[in-house]
Formats: sequence, C-alpha cells, structure tokens
Amino acid sequence: TIYLFIITMSSKTIQIIGSLNIDLITRTPRHPNPGETLTATSFNYGPGGKGANQAVACARLSRTKNQQQQPAPTTSSLTSNSNSNITIKMTGAVGSDFFGTYLLDSLKSNSVDITSISQKPDTKTGTAVIIVEESSGENRILITPGANGSVSPESIQPSLKSLPDLIILQLEIPLSTVMAIIELAKDKGVDVLLNPAPAVREVPRAVYSGLKHLIMNESEAAILSSSLSNEAPISDEKRKMGKGDGVFATDPNDNMQDLCTRFHTLGVTNVIITLGAKG
Repeated sequence: TIYLFIITMSSKTIQIIGSLNIDLITRTPRHPNPGETLTATSFNYGPGGKGANQAVACARLSRTKNQQQQPAPTTSSLTSNSNSNITIKMTGAVGSDFFGTYLLDSLKSNSVDITSISQKPDTKTGTAVIIVEESSGENRILITPGANGSVSPESIQPSLKSLPDLIILQLEIPLSTVMAIIELAKDKGVDVLLNPAPAVREVPRAVYSGLKHLIMNESEAAILSSSLSNEAPISDEKRKMGKGDGVFATDPNDNMQDLCTRFHTLGVTNVIITLGAKG
C-alpha cells in the first residue's frame, strides 16, 4: 500500500530511501509439493521493491492528469521530475546487470530522480521470486537482497547534503541504515514516514519518539506491538486521544485503536493501520 502526504508549497522534495528489486512472477495452478515439478501457467518480470514502488506512486500522485500526459523524460535525463513542482528522489542501490539498468530506466520513465541510486559493480540487483497459486490467490515469495544489502549510512550521506522535506523509509534495506537515517532526520528537523515492512521485532523503542508518520498493516502492527509487551496498559485518557488525533482505525473489533494509541504514547504523531479488505 502506498501513501502520499501532499505538500502544498512549491519546490518540495520527497526522498525515498529503500529497496529496488526485480520481481520474477510465476503463476501456477497450485504450489508444487517437495520434489515435485509442475508446468506453470505463465511467467513475467517487472520492477519492484517497496522503496521503488513508493517512489513511482509518489511521482504519479504528485502530477496532475495533464502533467502525466506530457512526454516522459528522455533516458539521458537523470533528474527527471520536470512535470511537477515536487521532486521525487529515490536513493538506493542496484547491480551492474540487466535488471539494474531495467529498474533505472523504469524509474526515469515515471519521473523519479535517480541521481542518488548507485549501480554496484560485481553485485546482483535484488530479486523477489514470487510464486502465485491461481486456485487460492496465495503467494510464496523468496527475496534475495543483492545490492540492497550494501545500502549503508555512509553510502547515503551524499544524497542528504541537500535535505528533503519528507523522507520515506521501509525495512528492506539494513535496519542499522534505517535507524541512522531516522536519527539524522530527527536531528535536522526533517519529517519521516516509516512503513515498517517487512516488520521485525528488533525495531528499538527510540525510533518512535518524534516520528512523524507510522503506516503499517495489521500483521505489522501486531509484530511491532509484541515487542512493547512490557509497556504500561493504555489509560482511558490516552485511549480518548484516538479520536481526531492522527489515529485512523475503522474496525473497533480488531482493537486497532489501542494499538494506535500505544504508538502515540511512544511519540509518534500520526499512526495509520491499514485493514486490508476491511478498509
């Protein structure tokens, strides 16, 4: 799920720091059993990675329909968001292979600034092997981080010399890098939107203090909140904060309101828990 917080003033920058993967998608009538070979229905590949997906969504949502109808930038243009007064900048790493070039071209065609994406020699681009079972719609995914694993605090420092207005992060690059970026953003007064996916229990409590936006689904919220089990129970006063105070939950039966309030007490300004088919 992709979100865009609209910035109304001119000449603003949203910087996404995160993963770039190539998705290798096979559709099959059913998942094979151990040792079994099946004939698949179809195979396809395309650009992916949570970071790259968010960058493309932000670029599209930051332009009007008329701007989107204008010709896409040429492949020789690296800073490509000329059709909008909001620059969408992607920071990360790909390999020096066909998939890496393919991802860069895809981002450029969607008006994403790719000047802070490094193409690593002798490194493979990150991949996600996705097997979709057509009978149930369930999928199984194997992720190989590849160049995403090389994204370190030191490697992203040059891209942050000119600070953006909003930084968007996920957890498909090393957690230590994500933590360092959040601390730097807090120190410099830059808002951060954290989508903690895939969720891990190792996210320290200090991350939530001063965090502007936290967006996650139900399972991610459950995993993160399980690491907060030693927190004090939520008071009635804090629970009341959930109404009109940056908390968005639509199904009270799922106890999402209490989860949102718990993250508020840790210092998050806006908490959103998406509920899949329930809203």
